[in-house]
Amino acid sequence: MNKSSDFEIAGQRIARGERATVSIPVSVYSDHTPASLQVHVIHGKRPGPTVFVSAGIHGDEVIGVEIVRRLLRAPNLQTLRGTLLIVPVVNTFGFLNHSRYLPDRRDLNRSFPGSSKGSLAARLAKIFLEDVVCRCDLGIDLHSAAIHRTNLPQMRVSPGNHRTMALSRIWGGTRDPAVCVARRVAARRGQGARR
Repeated sequence: MNKSSDFEIAGQRIARGERATVSIPVSVYSDHTPASLQVHVIHGKRPGPTVFVSAGIHGDEVIGVEIVRRLLRAPNLQTLRGTLLIVPVVNTFGFLNHSRYLPDRRDLNRSFPGSSKGSLAARLAKIFLEDVVCRCDLGIDLHSAAIHRTNLPQMRVSPGNHRTMALSRIWGGTRDPAVCVARRVAARRGQGARR
C-alpha cells in the first residue's frame, strides 16, 4: 500500500487528491523527436493500493486504448483510494504505425524483463516494468485481437497467487486461468511471482 502523502514517479511528485501526466523518456526517433511513456497518475486523497491499467503493448491492438481513454474520464476517480497509474499506449511506436511490433521488429510482450542496454523493445520493457508494473500491488494489462486475428475473452493470472485468483473469479474468470507474463518474468529473475 502507498501510505506516503505524495506519490513520486520519474522525479515528479503528485500530492494526494491530485492528477498528473508524467512523461518517462524512452528513446528518440530518427528525426530526433523524443519518445516517452505517458503515465497518467491519479493519486487518491486516502491511502490504498497502487494499481496500474495499461493498453497498447501491441500497437495494433486498439480496443484497450479506447477502454483506458474512457477510464480516464470516469467521474468516480475523484473518490479513489490509493493510486492509479494509467498507461493508455505502452508501445507508442507500434501504435503510431499500426503495427504489433516496435521499429526493431520485436514484440514488446516477449521482451520482458528487458534491459537498459538492449534493443528498443528491451529498453521499453525495462522502463515499463520498473517504473510502473513493479511499483503496483495489482495490474490490468488490456489486450485485444488485432486486424485479421480473433481472440476469445480471457484473463491471465498467476495460479499460485491466491489474491489474484480470487479477483479473477470476481471478474468472472474460470477456476484455472492461464499463467500470466508476470510469472514468466518472475521466473526469469529467479523470484516467485509478486503478490
